[in-house]
Amino acid sequence: MSAAPPLPHRPVTQHDWREVVGLHWRVEPDRVARLVPAGTRPDEYDGSAWASLAAYRFVDSTVPPSPRLGRLGTMTEIVVQIATVDERGRQGIAYRSIDTQHLPAVLAARTIGLPYVWARAGSRVRPGTVAHRTQRHRGGAGSLVRVAPTDEVVAPDPALEFLTERWGVHAPSFGSTRWWRREHEPWPLRVATVTRLDDELLAAAGLPGLVDREPDLTTWSPGVVVRYSRG
Repeated sequence: MSAAPPLPHRPVTQHDWREVVGLHWRVEPDRVARLVPAGTRPDEYDGSAWASLAAYRFVDSTVPPSPRLGRLGTMTEIVVQIATVDERGRQGIAYRSIDTQHLPAVLAARTIGLPYVWARAGSRVRPGTVAHRTQRHRGGAGSLVRVAPTDEVVAPDPALEFLTERWGVHAPSFGSTRWWRREHEPWPLRVATVTRLDDELLAAAGLPGLVDREPDLTTWSPGVVVRYSRG
């Protein structure tokens, strides 16, 4: 895996992502074209667009140069996203939804166009098992993702590089699309087996039926430090 190019500006946020689970499905590009922001299109690999369910613990957050936020910057996030590319050729992702239990983060992120959803979310890490869950308030959609991780390194795979080497986020904001740059060290990807997947988030995000079949790719990583800046 390649390292990200340097950020063009100083980081506006920095976070440790821990116990990162990624479930990735091939989808027909026409099926998801209406789900991505203006000025972008679904990015394709081997003739397919890609939608993903990602889940992780979000810890040691900071807003540089401020100190770490401690418990105030700790949460679980469960994300529905689509691989995108814009008119300038910048490859990134578009979030369809981001569930977390951290209400201040939800309110702050919505002001810049990120589709955060307040939920009862959490993670459980035990020997041989990593689980992330969410249940939206007021009877909304939920998800439970559980995997059995290993220490076996994932073999090099061009499809995984396509999905993981994405250095920004395309986010709709006040009628236009903003580009937020992202950097992190190369992912330490490991083999994992899905032991349970009960998900309603994909369908709620406009992707019904995906969860009825096995993911085309499954990844797990112990984690990376992720930094964001203006594009």
